[in-house]
Amino acid sequence: MKKVLNIRVLLVAVLVGYLAVTLITTQFELVNKRQQLEILEQQKARVQLEVNDVQYILDYESEEEYVERIARQRLGYANPDEKVFKDIQGE
Repeated sequence: MKKVLNIRVLLVAVLVGYLAVTLITTQFELVNKRQQLEILEQQKARVQLEVNDVQYILDYESEEEYVERIARQRLGYANPDEKVFKDIQGE
């Protein structure tokens, strides 16, 4: 009778240990998946901004306006008769 009781206690202990390990593992996976979701949501937001920019270009800007805007913003170009002032206070 004691042997059967010891086997039952051992089985319950093994089951509780297995459930504890499974629960802890699942919690770590959940935290990892939430972090991955956060990263993907940030990437989605960046891509959505790019899509909005391209959509604006397609809807409202001509090719010439687009080239001029990019030349001004990224390359610092200006028209020959134009004076450009740069804010160097932040640098």
